[in-house]
Amino acid sequence: ASAGGFDMDAVKASTITVTSNADAEDLTISVAGATDSSLILESAGTGADAIKLNASAGSIDIDSADNVTIDAADEITLTTTSADGHISLVSAHTAGVAFHIDANAHADSEVQIDAGILDIDVTGAATMDAVGIALTAGSGELDLTTTGTLDMNANVFTLDGTAASTITVTSNADAEDLTISVAGATDSSLILESAGTGVDAVKLNASAGGFDMDAVKASTIT
Repeated sequence: ASAGGFDMDAVKASTITVTSNADAEDLTISVAGATDSSLILESAGTGADAIKLNASAGSIDIDSADNVTIDAADEITLTTTSADGHISLVSAHTAGVAFHIDANAHADSEVQIDAGILDIDVTGAATMDAVGIALTAGSGELDLTTTGTLDMNANVFTLDGTAASTITVTSNADAEDLTISVAGATDSSLILESAGTGVDAVKLNASAGGFDMDAVKASTIT
């Protein structure tokens, strides 16, 4: 049947059903014609399933030639319940902001990630800006590795260890020095201090070269 327009109104529960007996016996509800027209599914229901899409034995496939927008006045939940199921968010964007998570409505708003294993790979630069950043590895290893330069800048910094620890530069050429210094012409000190009880509580060992001490004021070794 064809018509310029039609209305179907009901005042009680109603159903449109296709009882399929073979593949491809589909129920299609569509708007044809490349015009600014819409297929609208609208509900004034007040329940949690005011609009319900249920694929009881198959999948749900949503394709859009342009944007997809979901707005909710409350929570949005995406859940997969199978042991091998996963959630993929993929962007083919090639420049600028390709993926944006915005939870910055208030300073107390949180973004929380819980994972058995967290793997983050970045092909370009990575930047983290925060009032404070805490990296905690528990009893595991916290490893910072680069083939370039590791640059640490701070107003004050502290390194604390509870077991044997080492700072090492493995030199492969002349002038690859390890320098520990106090810069600035102020009444400041470079302090090497040990509470060890052995005869080598403080040990300076030049195993293949000399030992040079220079001072511009009187010095005492006791």
